[in-house]
Amino acid sequence: MKTLVTSILFIACAYFLSFAQSYDSEKQWKLLTNGSENERIEAAKKLSLYYQSESIDSLRMVGETLFFYGIDNHYQPAIEFGKITLAEFYVMNGRINDGIIMAKATLPPLQERGDMALLSNVCRIIASGYRKLDDGNSSMLWAKKAIAYTKDDRESSDKTEGMISLAEAYLLQNKEKLAIETYDSYISKAKRSKNYRGLSTAYARLGDIYRISEKFDLAEKCFKRSYSTALKTNLTSPKAHALNNLAIVYFEKGDTTNALLHFQKALKLRESVNDVKSISESLYNIGDYYFYIEQYAKALIWYQKSTDLAKKNSLLKEEKDGLLALAQVYKELKQFDESTKHLEKALAISSDLKLQQSADDEDLTNLQHEIWRTDFEAFKTEEIKTETSFWIYVLLIAVATLTLTVIFLVIRLNRKKQFNSIFPGNSTEKQEYPL
Repeated sequence: MKTLVTSILFIACAYFLSFAQSYDSEKQWKLLTNGSENERIEAAKKLSLYYQSESIDSLRMVGETLFFYGIDNHYQPAIEFGKITLAEFYVMNGRINDGIIMAKATLPPLQERGDMALLSNVCRIIASGYRKLDDGNSSMLWAKKAIAYTKDDRESSDKTEGMISLAEAYLLQNKEKLAIETYDSYISKAKRSKNYRGLSTAYARLGDIYRISEKFDLAEKCFKRSYSTALKTNLTSPKAHALNNLAIVYFEKGDTTNALLHFQKALKLRESVNDVKSISESLYNIGDYYFYIEQYAKALIWYQKSTDLAKKNSLLKEEKDGLLALAQVYKELKQFDESTKHLEKALAISSDLKLQQSADDEDLTNLQHEIWRTDFEAFKTEEIKTETSFWIYVLLIAVATLTLTVIFLVIRLNRKKQFNSIFPGNSTEKQEYPL
């Protein structure tokens, strides 16, 4: 079954989580495209947080819009946050090294400005990138940096930023006890600040830890809390993820009735917002449910629904998963010709996936080159300004020195004239005497 690891995607950049609990995304887009300089940045922050959960692809649009606005209007804060948003998108979208490099490039100006909130934010993105690369030591280092910056951030109310990144780093180092303690500490602080989005995330991750270690009662308890806190936000994905996680726990506990009920609830919730990719995954999970209880005819129906929806919406990976699942069902039914046919279709889609990935990589690489080019131009412009400022400074010193010298000579000459007028016999001029 698909367990939806997206429940931890926003550990990298949980910036102002309360914004995700109630706001109008359409209004924020208007501010991003037509607002003042500060309004655009604030709108980008809110949209960035929202799309981390609801639509990762839209995160790129936010980053590009703000970045190119900053370039066109020579507004450095917009350029910086645009790059931070794009770095986050790269990490989430699989271009992890590019995301880490871009995030690190934003650190010097933020350090110079002393922007502790954004510094913590960037460190969390980097920590998340290293976590995805299974580099536990680097992930731990940057998570601790994020927490250190948060301590110096006067605007942070509960000082929780970076704690989820730290817990994930502990998990990567197989330090489960420390991870659980860190999550518990986070939950205690987030409750006081009513950070419901963060609470839903932490409970979901704790539940997943307990589910993997087969502590199903604890897992169920955590997933229920994840759902109840998600209900206090305006986000759909966390609610659906919690229901999906509960369904998996119920299934593993042998409670198939509750499992199917929660799979169906998650599906209905996703259909209400037309989250096509997640709908396809829910259909697949219901197919899995029937497959594992050996009701193969029903499994075929749900797998086919998932595959058809994915094909209609060009979701190649989901379509391939559906075809492979159908092939497995036909194999169980001893319909080997049908099984082979679906395997061949899945193989063909694998080739299409490689082509699509290559095209996406080229597109993202072009964007990366554009960012590097603008960075280089900005650097050269600053260098020229610095060099010009240096020569202006030298010229000013020369003019000032020359002016002082002239003034000094004029003063000295005037004093000499005054002296000669008072004591004419001391004149150094040669005098003629009659013979």
